[in-house]
Amino acid sequence: MLITQNETNQIVARITPIFNQVLNEYDFRKYPAAHYARFKTSFTALTNPNNDIADAMIWKWGHWGKPNYPQHHRDLIAEIQGLWPQYVDSFNNNTSEQTFRWWRGHFNRQTTYITVAYITHLIHHHEPLPIIDQHNFRAMNSLLGCTRQPTRSKKKPSNWDDIIALKNFMASIHAALPQRTFSELDRFLMMYGRNYAAR
Repeated sequence: MLITQNETNQIVARITPIFNQVLNEYDFRKYPAAHYARFKTSFTALTNPNNDIADAMIWKWGHWGKPNYPQHHRDLIAEIQGLWPQYVDSFNNNTSEQTFRWWRGHFNRQTTYITVAYITHLIHHHEPLPIIDQHNFRAMNSLLGCTRQPTRSKKKPSNWDDIIALKNFMASIHAALPQRTFSELDRFLMMYGRNYAAR
């Protein structure tokens, strides 16, 4: 998906007045920044112990600080921990797309898309690669919809091309908002998609 300079300018003009308000809705108690920074470091190094895998997944799923969470999430954590040494030894970690396809192939079920995308993000966050989910994907579609003729867009991301579409969208917007970090834009889009974009 390509976004024109004119579309970028329209979107930036739309979000600039509300950027701080929407950004401040992000809950750092639920998603602590220091722990997220730790996950990025350990996943990129490809040496993270099992505790970092568990903590990173608990953080992503919004369970941080909760003494209990669903068994299927516990099972998925154990599966990731079991697969991690194979992934590191596979040499399929040179590019983000290789990483994504490796994990997608080894889970081999649709319900793990967001988890696979998140693992890929942590390992390759320097690209920068966004943390894709239904919220920032919805925000992208909503903001593009304000600048284009109405079209039927996907409701939820489901493949590698969706990650690239969001990455390219964010890169264009970020280039026009140099005073904001890529991470701030990511958090803004998450909250915009959750609280403001039509579902």
